[in-house]
Amino acid sequence: MSKYFPVYLNLDDRRVVVIGGGELGESKSLALINCGAKLVVIAKDVSEAVKKLSVSKEMTWVCRDYEYGDLKGAFIAIVTDTRDTELIAKISDEAMERNVPLNVVDVTDLCTWIAPAVIKKGEVSIAISTGGTSPALARRIREQISDMSPVKSRHNVLALADLAPVLADVRNELRVKSVRVPADHWQVCITDELIDLVMEDKINQAKKFLLDSLLDVTRCGCDSGECRKWMEMSSASNDVSSF
Repeated sequence: MSKYFPVYLNLDDRRVVVIGGGELGESKSLALINCGAKLVVIAKDVSEAVKKLSVSKEMTWVCRDYEYGDLKGAFIAIVTDTRDTELIAKISDEAMERNVPLNVVDVTDLCTWIAPAVIKKGEVSIAISTGGTSPALARRIREQISDMSPVKSRHNVLALADLAPVLADVRNELRVKSVRVPADHWQVCITDELIDLVMEDKINQAKKFLLDSLLDVTRCGCDSGECRKWMEMSSASNDVSSF
């Protein structure tokens, strides 16, 4: 497993290339623009928000697939569309050739840098990384620190760090099976029971418990793309906070 050096980059007026559209492309684009990047998005389809940013000249939208040479002059690059493995390999090759730091979302072995989960308030920001092993765990820690997670726990937030190896192994097993689990369903499955098993050193039992929970997506409605259990938890949490 690679060891990453934590760092904050100054992107002001620097060329940053994002390859891929969709919701993830939009969220990355908005964050990069807020940091002053000279943003170029390369994708056939983008969200309405990205289209508006392009019309207002806040960024550049290149309406096509990636072509060799797109990374020329880039300070950093991000790939958000990871469906075409052959195309990703070509992008990675160009990044290596031009020495452009590359982040390929959810494909750690092709990354030369990874994006942490971030909590920000005013000028203070906290970055959380699991070294690329589990984006779901980074998100959970971020949301628990900021008291935004509807999944409540009796454990200290640092106890979650002990889950990293288990989550990483199960995530790799799902990738081998070509199973994609919605991000919200991952959050529902990171429970106190799972933490207890890990703290009791019942690692194999913990892996089976987590894998079974993740694969049982039909019970949560995740087979339709949304985790009903997560939505119910979020709704209940909002109702409590409104009193």
